[in-house]
Amino acid sequence: MVTLKFGVFLYKPEPVEGVDYNFYRIKPESGTVGEPNPKMYTNIACFGDNALAAKRPEWISVSKDGPAFRTNKRYNLRWDVLCMTNPEVREYNLNLIEKCAKETPGISISSQHFADHGFCVCPRCVEQWRQSGLNWTEWRATTVTEFLKEVRQRVGSKPLFVNLLPDPVLGKERFGYDYDALAEYADYFVIPMFSKAYPTPWYWEMLARAFKSKLKKPVFVNFYVRGPGETWETVAPTKQILTVATRAARTGIDGIIFLAEKADWIREFQKVAVQSKDVLAELEGYGGDEVLRLVHSWESLF
Repeated sequence: MVTLKFGVFLYKPEPVEGVDYNFYRIKPESGTVGEPNPKMYTNIACFGDNALAAKRPEWISVSKDGPAFRTNKRYNLRWDVLCMTNPEVREYNLNLIEKCAKETPGISISSQHFADHGFCVCPRCVEQWRQSGLNWTEWRATTVTEFLKEVRQRVGSKPLFVNLLPDPVLGKERFGYDYDALAEYADYFVIPMFSKAYPTPWYWEMLARAFKSKLKKPVFVNFYVRGPGETWETVAPTKQILTVATRAARTGIDGIIFLAEKADWIREFQKVAVQSKDVLAELEGYGGDEVLRLVHSWESLF
């Protein structure tokens, strides 16, 4: 019996066959915004927003070591991060989430957290912290949870997928994740495990197992196939992706999502996976047979 679910994250609003979920990244961290596709779930990056940060740099999150721009080398920032307590930014994202929830099957949100452990110390955040009566860590966690509560209200009864950055140990201290509190509002958690190579599958398997043990809602992991600006020569070969997916599948997680810029690249990945008979044979017996069954199901697509 197949219990594991599979999906794709795409930057273009064209779904693919052979998976349970198609997510359209209608607003990635670049800040560009597309139009909802009623046939696809919608992914929205909230406070990670390069476009809005360029337009309104005064809205950027700040720390004693500088603002949350990608150029700040004191932190591992993959995009520019806006302040979580900024009312304009919050309402902008909540309105987009509500609009997409009305038009699409469900919502996925990402970058709905503080930039990292040193953020945010703008006057508004400091004042809200002082008024809360909480210590710094608890105030930040409460702020992240309250935003998710507002998201839940806007999404209504539609499925809500919540992305969490992959730090199962210091997620609360770094990003404001109170896993138990977030589970009250999320239907599913998604752990991005993006890499241009997966030569050490035990590492990703360990992360999957750790999150599955901590989170009280179904857990999906998200692997990188081919993102924007990449070629097949600059990303992991199909064998590595199939191997790491198979290894992660045996940890008890509930789903796997593959990320690519567009549907054509997922279809190419599916085709190569189907043709990789030697790899599939090698992966038999690992305990992740649902991934192998998924690939075999793709044979009918070609």
